[in-house]
Amino acid sequence: MENSREQQIADIIQKMEVLDAQQRNIQLQLMQLKLAVTKLQSNQPISEAAPIKLPKKDDSAVFSLEQFIGLKLLNLIGIIVLLIGVVIGVKFAIDKNLISPFVRILLAYIAGGLLFGLSVYLREKYEAFSAILFSGAMAAFYFTTYGAFDFYSMLSQPVAFCVMVLLTIFTVYTSLKYNRQEIAVLALVGAYAIPFLVGGNSGNAVALFSYMFLINCGILFISFRKEWEWLKSLALGFSYIILLSWQMLRYNGDTWFGVALGFPILLFIQFTITICGFRLLRKKELDTIDYLLLSFLSTFGYLCVMIAFKDDTETFVYAWVTLLVALVHGLLAYVAMQLFSNSKIISRFYLTIAVLLLVIYVPIQFDGITISFVWIAGAIVLFAAGLIQKIRLLRILSIVLFGITLLKLITFDSASFSTVEKIITYISIGAVLLVISFLYQKYKHLLFEKDE
Repeated sequence: MENSREQQIADIIQKMEVLDAQQRNIQLQLMQLKLAVTKLQSNQPISEAAPIKLPKKDDSAVFSLEQFIGLKLLNLIGIIVLLIGVVIGVKFAIDKNLISPFVRILLAYIAGGLLFGLSVYLREKYEAFSAILFSGAMAAFYFTTYGAFDFYSMLSQPVAFCVMVLLTIFTVYTSLKYNRQEIAVLALVGAYAIPFLVGGNSGNAVALFSYMFLINCGILFISFRKEWEWLKSLALGFSYIILLSWQMLRYNGDTWFGVALGFPILLFIQFTITICGFRLLRKKELDTIDYLLLSFLSTFGYLCVMIAFKDDTETFVYAWVTLLVALVHGLLAYVAMQLFSNSKIISRFYLTIAVLLLVIYVPIQFDGITISFVWIAGAIVLFAAGLIQKIRLLRILSIVLFGITLLKLITFDSASFSTVEKIITYISIGAVLLVISFLYQKYKHLLFEKDE
């Protein structure tokens, strides 16, 4: 039995190979016929066509892997190993007191200059390799400047800051000139590191976040101009890492409240316009990465705004913040419906987030059996709206909310509710679900034929 199955598999594979060969032969004949038609249209004589070789599928995969290793990976590893060697050499010279601090910094700048000069020299013939060398040179300049400022106090804070800003501007300019995203990523990392490398412990939150906002504007403009998606994602990630770190470690609620509340709002507006606006200007639909970024933005934007009120003991403050954020997302759903008229996904996305935030708002604002009744009322409103407008998403959200309410009743409320409260809640949920089921049965043709 096993041999028979193996023979069947072998026969199928053989047939597949024959069909593949026939397909390639037909493709070859089509290409030759197209060439003959082109010659006839241009009044050229038709001669015996040279055989056209189609690429083999297996070879392309092998060569692509070899190209990745030879053209990219080896370059990157080479630069890293070279920099490690330079660092070890400098450290050895420092440990043996062979060179003075000034000479150490000078030699580090010279090493970076040699890498930069070599990148310029090789750019015309070996652009990819030249770009890697340039990235290594800029990294060397960044950390040498930091060492001159922090370790040896050779540069003042304003001078070191200005030098790093100029390096960042030059790196951005070169990334556009080379048309290489990896150089722009290096500039982005350097730009976000500058305030922490040379900013000291000044604690000036206004200066920090104003600088970040300007950096984001530049990075996002480059991302839009060159369609470098990674820059947009990295800028969003770095911005929220810095913001959350500052809120958790430096912000105490008494000072900088305006910054702790204002910058998350500004950041949310900046990246929402970037993600949605760029697609709108290019007349494209949002892709999966865009929706992931918007989800990240909504989640951490809400979290950062809530942290701004972390010293408030009144729960109604958090309830009102949640309600306002939900209303903002509801407004975004309406705006997206008007702007992206050809695609309803983005408006439904924001509508879903608005509903989820409203669900979160209820247990913050209310307690006990009131939560269950408010959720039931909300689920009824969602289902009615989905039924009238023929929007499946609202009806699905309604059913999900009923499920959450029922789960809450079984797992949490059973221990705290009185018998009367349990009876009322179970009967309410059961009756409403039966009514919804009846409406599904009665209007199923209207619902499922013209659903949006």
